[in-house]
Amino acid sequence: MVMLLLFLLGTVTPAVIDPSLTEWKLLETNEVREMFPLRDYILEVKSFLPDVYDTNPPYGELFRTDKPTTMMMILHAGNWDNKVGRLVWNTIKYDRGYDVGIEECDVRYVAYNSFPAGGKKEQIWAWNFFDDYVDLTCDDELQYSQNFNEGDSHSRKPGLPEKCRALGDAQVDRIIFRHMEGFYIRGRPKVEKIETTPPIQKLTSGPTESTSASPSATAQLDEINFEKEVQMCNCWIPECSYCNNPECTVKHDLSTSSRGIQVTSQLGRKKMNTLLLFDQNGNRIGYFRWSLRSIFLTGCVGCPTPGPLRKARAEEGPTTWTFSLAYGVMRIRVGEEVYEQELFGDCKRAYRNVRSYSFYDMTCEDTFTYDPMDMVPGMFWDTQPAYRTMVTDFYGED
Repeated sequence: MVMLLLFLLGTVTPAVIDPSLTEWKLLETNEVREMFPLRDYILEVKSFLPDVYDTNPPYGELFRTDKPTTMMMILHAGNWDNKVGRLVWNTIKYDRGYDVGIEECDVRYVAYNSFPAGGKKEQIWAWNFFDDYVDLTCDDELQYSQNFNEGDSHSRKPGLPEKCRALGDAQVDRIIFRHMEGFYIRGRPKVEKIETTPPIQKLTSGPTESTSASPSATAQLDEINFEKEVQMCNCWIPECSYCNNPECTVKHDLSTSSRGIQVTSQLGRKKMNTLLLFDQNGNRIGYFRWSLRSIFLTGCVGCPTPGPLRKARAEEGPTTWTFSLAYGVMRIRVGEEVYEQELFGDCKRAYRNVRSYSFYDMTCEDTFTYDPMDMVPGMFWDTQPAYRTMVTDFYGED
């Protein structure tokens, strides 16, 4: 009886990660079980590109794949009998795009954005689970993203898309790793302690108090357009503590800024554009995330992207769009088309406190319009050549 009670307690006790798993751990067999709370930790996998592989094998339908390149994780919640998800991904990019998939969300595999790690032997993958979506990166480059509200639907896979949303709600606390012998895993806390670094000399963003200007000089200043396109800094890098460092944000009061923030980026149905939104104390309020398929504002907005907004995108290349939260209304503008959603109650109270944001899911080709009169980038931006060049163009050398 005592043994039975201990067994039952063991099946429902919340999982706590083994402290040793915050360091690289070798997977010594092709099936390894580990307690791993995915809500609290980012799961990193160190894999290796095989010396010989075939990017166009004669199979690959549905969830069958080339085992020498396959990595698989089976997710459980509460006990080992409660399977809630199966994640499959590969160390290579297939010609036909059979690269990555979540069994509970995808009818077929989804193609990577590029060949993992640029073809390097060692690859560092990161699975990062949020309330509404999960991202997979390799060497800090986004390769796959799935919103739990947008699972596929197909007669051959009953239960979709409901199973996808259920996976997003599940409290995953244990994982079976398969086909990963010789690879390594580790957990990285989602909220990391930010180490104190020597202060970076802040570039000035305007005249000092001792500077005076003549009336004619002031008139000339009024005619200058201080706005410049600045290359984005994706916060998903070690220097930004993976989006946890407030010095990687742009301080900008979106609650009163009627102009909001203007971004130029690629728009597509799968590719998401994401802004992480913070209050004045650096606490994350939520995220704004959108594509040509859907629009999300954490806890408040989730809807298909309206047709007029989709049609307004550029026919080729990147599209310029604007996002704002002024006075309790979420607005997205593309060209002359505007989508508005008024916020009420807790949503309005929460998002009126947005005082800064950082960029996620963005590439080096994406830019935003920097206005020094309204925006104050954190000290990290001073280390970025594109930003320093822009400031030098405004004010000259220090």
